[in-house]
Amino acid sequence: MKPAPRLLLAVGLWALSAISLLFFSGSIASLLWWAAGAILAAFALLDLLHGWRRPAPAAQRIVPNALSVQQPHPIKVRIPSTELPAQATLADHHPGDDPLTGLPCLLNRADNELTEFTYHYRPSRRGPVAFGDLEFWFASQLGLWSVRKICAARCTVPVYPDFSRIGQTQLDANHSFLLTGTRLKPRRGEGMEFHQLREYHPGDSLRQIDWKATARRRSLISREYQDEQNQQVLIMLDGGRRLGIPVGNLTGFDHALNASLLLAWSALKQKDKAGAMLFSGDQPRWLPPVQGQNGINHLLNGLYDLHPSQHASDFSLAARQLVRHSRRRALVVLVTRLQHEDLDDLLSAVGLMRRHHLVLIADMLLPEQEALTRKPVEDFDQALTLCADAQEQKQRQQLHTRLRHAGTLVTSATPQNMPEQLNHLYLALKRSGRL
Repeated sequence: MKPAPRLLLAVGLWALSAISLLFFSGSIASLLWWAAGAILAAFALLDLLHGWRRPAPAAQRIVPNALSVQQPHPIKVRIPSTELPAQATLADHHPGDDPLTGLPCLLNRADNELTEFTYHYRPSRRGPVAFGDLEFWFASQLGLWSVRKICAARCTVPVYPDFSRIGQTQLDANHSFLLTGTRLKPRRGEGMEFHQLREYHPGDSLRQIDWKATARRRSLISREYQDEQNQQVLIMLDGGRRLGIPVGNLTGFDHALNASLLLAWSALKQKDKAGAMLFSGDQPRWLPPVQGQNGINHLLNGLYDLHPSQHASDFSLAARQLVRHSRRRALVVLVTRLQHEDLDDLLSAVGLMRRHHLVLIADMLLPEQEALTRKPVEDFDQALTLCADAQEQKQRQQLHTRLRHAGTLVTSATPQNMPEQLNHLYLALKRSGRL
């Protein structure tokens, strides 16, 4: 509790009234002045006790079960109107990474049974975040004190990567190929599984006709095939310092994690298994491949609290760990940002993984470097910058070439384009039978 402006004003006036004692000397004037002070103190003390005994409002904070990084989420506070004065100040001890929540704020009591207030909280970082107690400030009965009441409402909520795109993404097999203009052709042989029998369609090959079913039905019946299922996609996510660079409002690691989760979501929709491994991080993590649409929850819960470390990327050690965990053939997608000094380490890692798996390396490009190639040169410093970037890009292309000659698939994309790029390559490999 703290003195309200009304009490401070009353005490100030009482103190100023002491000047009158200089003009009205005598015991009566002094006695009246002290009596007024005693009365003021008595009222202040009674008002203080009344406010101290008043219970805290039975407020309730309603928070979503999970939050997404860099996305605003509504946080609702409900208070029974009968437990509120006409006006109160609400302060929620939410995480301090969002200064734009508009709190504390003045809360007016509603005429309804419940008084509700909603603000938006936008987390800036993945991982668990802690909400503290709810704090209320309101005037005492006589308005002499500002009363502070705490309502217990502590909770911890996980902040996941921005998975809003998972619900609205069009990263399924048929639509993805329609977007790229690729014609889907039936393919028979290795990598295809029998799906069902159907009526013959013009264009079906003779090998596709089921002659026994045709004899029974006395009409042409064709076999329909589908892509082989129950295959594996293993994502190796670089947790070293090279992906800790900021890219927009997120880090390169956040973008790599989002692309990995979208690729895993696409694989699960194709009824394949998806797993993930973090290497070169503070806490290396292995998530065994899972199957089914609920598998994305398993991956989200296992990866949402990861952040890049300050360690150097050790690809050889990561390859040994992966082979130790899984030897069954899989598409291994290594998401990182390549540097030309990685060649020897990468060749060693690729040579080890290719004995068991099909390896795809996803090289993240910085949007600033992509924009630099289209920026006009206006002075000598810009020319030097452009030459240095051209040299780095040349070394990067040479590194890509050496890796391809070693039998590795290599793709490069900006953070914004990487999810679609990885999904397209995964579906293309699956339909070609190479997976």
